[in-house]
Amino acid sequence: MKNDYQRLMHRILFLSIFMMTASLCYGQSNVISGIQDEYYFRVLQISGISDENASFMLRPYEFTATESAPHPWRFLFSGNQTPFYSPAGLMEVDFFEPVWFQSYNSTLPRGNNDGAVWQGKGYNTAFSIGAALSTGPLHVQFRPVIGMAQNRYFDPGPHRQASRTVTGIGSGIGLSEYSYPYSRGVDFVQRYGDDLYSWFDLGESSVELRYSGLKLALSNKQLWSGPAVNQSLHFGYSAPGFRHVYFGTYRPVQTFAGVFEFAYIFGKTVESDYYTENRVMNSQSVNSLIFVYRPWFTDRFSFGAVRTFFHPYPEDFSEYRNQAKKLFQTIIKDDIPEEDARGTFPDNQIASIFFRYFVPEHGFEFYTEYGRNDHNADWRDFRGQPNHYRAYTIGLVKTTSLTGTRMLAVNFEMNQFEVMRTALTRGGRALAGWYTHDKQILGVSNNGQIMGSGYGPGANMQKLRADIYDMQGRIGFKLARITYDNSRLDNNFSIFRNANEEEAERHEVRNVEIMFGVEATLFLLYDIELTAALEQSYIMNQYHLKDNDLWNTRLELVLRKNISGWKR
Repeated sequence: MKNDYQRLMHRILFLSIFMMTASLCYGQSNVISGIQDEYYFRVLQISGISDENASFMLRPYEFTATESAPHPWRFLFSGNQTPFYSPAGLMEVDFFEPVWFQSYNSTLPRGNNDGAVWQGKGYNTAFSIGAALSTGPLHVQFRPVIGMAQNRYFDPGPHRQASRTVTGIGSGIGLSEYSYPYSRGVDFVQRYGDDLYSWFDLGESSVELRYSGLKLALSNKQLWSGPAVNQSLHFGYSAPGFRHVYFGTYRPVQTFAGVFEFAYIFGKTVESDYYTENRVMNSQSVNSLIFVYRPWFTDRFSFGAVRTFFHPYPEDFSEYRNQAKKLFQTIIKDDIPEEDARGTFPDNQIASIFFRYFVPEHGFEFYTEYGRNDHNADWRDFRGQPNHYRAYTIGLVKTTSLTGTRMLAVNFEMNQFEVMRTALTRGGRALAGWYTHDKQILGVSNNGQIMGSGYGPGANMQKLRADIYDMQGRIGFKLARITYDNSRLDNNFSIFRNANEEEAERHEVRNVEIMFGVEATLFLLYDIELTAALEQSYIMNQYHLKDNDLWNTRLELVLRKNISGWKR
């Protein structure tokens, strides 16, 4: 007990020293993905400072608004409005600022909204730089990411061989020893092999044809759907971007009936080398429709929907056409052709609806998203169990002006991704969690990472964050509670109980993480932007073992060179 107390005091002392140091800095984390810049533009809109008409529910997007009042980071973005080089006005050439990302995890892999970066135990690093060329409607962007993870060993838990297969294409598929236990239905990797792991990713690269707010693109850019700030039910920034064809808007399109944003996406996600034993799936197709609408009579309320189907990647155009047509199917199985409705094909569909409402006079925003995974049998079933395999997000943002150009933004978000028990009572065999499906093999993932969340398929999360912006940057604090795999615990409790050395009830082995974080950035001399972050996690009952409590410290350091005329 004395040693535990001393360790706790040492950690509190270390955290206090870091916070005092961080109070000299102000910053943004996860700059490799650009999510913090997007959040800052959103804060400007909520505060009534900018006339941005984007919904922030189909991202990424290009910030084009004008400001009606000074704001803390105006100097940071004002230099990015003109091209770096434009010979005779026929061509524009831009460069992206170089970004060097570093992080360290003391005990376990941890990271979220970090794109192609995978943050394992130990030291992790990534570097990004790029260029863009535009001439007429043609826009070409090349912005790759290279990186490395030390990938140090950690205890993978006692359940390595329990439930190690996933059903698909008529037979059991063995899972790799590196996948998470009970990770059936989603390529979510616990560790990328035994050695140092390195990667090269195309990052935010694309070839686009643009005209009047619309674009047709071959792209590897990350996508975000829905209004959430921290985690998305569908597409998000927690996995590498996947190669896809995109047809839709690149900025909101104003019409007499209101403002529209939409996208049709067809792409390919790939299986990692560390999920199944023999890489049997290799890739899957993604067919998705995203639609966002803001009525003509208001500039404060917008709503939308997204529906996505996942299939084994098509071998020819005829197979692709059959897959794409499913986007327009009913949600009721009785109305689907029998060969598609019998539930044996390794595919899945998820759909969600969402809306966002903000009041600039009060600097307030409310948003929510509700999603469904799988179909209902018929309309009677829909009326009786409309929440079968559901997930939802509820959040709010409050902004206020402090002294001078200093601003405060507070965000609270609750994500509920735990699967309801109807997944068992309706004939299923597993409570695997959101982002998964019994017959789907890879889940909502790409190369071993889940698109919408870095915390796993069945995690529930409540997160509070507060950010203070001024001309020196930003200081941010966050507090989160994350509950892991409640559904899997309920489904496999006899296995978990046997793994414990003493008798334990379900509530005594819930895997819960309490995380506190502080982030800071300082704009240094020579236009160097330095970001530092610390997250301290206390993890209870890891692997659902009673009193198996761990501490994880995640440190992050990002260097960005701000160059006049270059894009962020």
